[in-house]
Amino acid sequence: MKKQIIFLAALMGFAGTQLNAQSKAEDIFRTYRLGLFIGPTFNSMRPTASTMETYSVSKTKGNIGFSFGLTADYNINDRYTLFSGIGMDWRGGSISTVHDSTSIKVEYVKSAAVKYKLQYLTVPLGLKMKAAEFDKIKVFATTGVDLGVLLSQRGDATLQPTTQATPLVLEKSKLGGTATVVPVNAGWFIGAGAEYELNDKNSFYVSLIYRNGFTDVTTPKTNDPYKKFSDGNIRSNTFAIRVGYFF
Repeated sequence: MKKQIIFLAALMGFAGTQLNAQSKAEDIFRTYRLGLFIGPTFNSMRPTASTMETYSVSKTKGNIGFSFGLTADYNINDRYTLFSGIGMDWRGGSISTVHDSTSIKVEYVKSAAVKYKLQYLTVPLGLKMKAAEFDKIKVFATTGVDLGVLLSQRGDATLQPTTQATPLVLEKSKLGGTATVVPVNAGWFIGAGAEYELNDKNSFYVSLIYRNGFTDVTTPKTNDPYKKFSDGNIRSNTFAIRVGYFF
C-alpha cells in the first residue's frame, strides 16, 4: 500500500512538473517570437539640394529591389512589441550631376550619370503597436530605425572627364573608385500591416513600410583622380512590401 501511495505521489509530482514546464514554455512563446519575411522593394536616391559646389544634381530613375530576413519579437504586453532581426536588402537608384561653370578642377568630371545597385546587411530596431483586432486578425503600426552595412556596390556609370572628349562608360560594373558609396547607412522607417493568427504559436503577416535614410549614401569626392564629382547629400528611400511568417 505504501509503495502505491509513493508511486501515485511521484506520478502526480511528475505531472505537475510537466504542466508547469508546459505553462512556462507557452509563456515564452507568447513573449518571444521568431519569424521570416520576404518581399519586393521600390527604391530611389534623392539629393537634399538641387545644386552643390557648381554642380546641378537631380534624381532620375528608381529601381526595384528585394529583401528577405529573420525577425525577432519581444512582446512587452498585448499592445506593444519591440523587434529586431537581420536582413538582406537590395536598394539603389539613379543620380545625374552636371557641372554648371567653366572653371573646374582637372581631377573632376564635367558630368556624371550613375545607376546604383546596392546590397546591404541590415539590422532594424523598432516598435510595433497594435491598432485594432478583429477575430484572428491584428492590425498594427510600426516605426523604428535601422542600420545597413554595405556588401556590394555595382551599377552603370557614364562620366565625362575634362581631359578627354570621349566619356567613360561602365555597365554592370563595380562602382568603387568611380562612384564610391559610404560603407554604412542609417535610416528611419514607418509602416503598417496586418497579422493573421493560425494557432497559438504561428501566424502569417503582411506589411507596407516606408524607409528614409538620414545619412549620406555616396562620397564621389573620394573617387579615383579624373573621376571625382560632387552630388551633395544623397538620401536612400524605400517602399517595401513584406510577407512573413511567425513560428
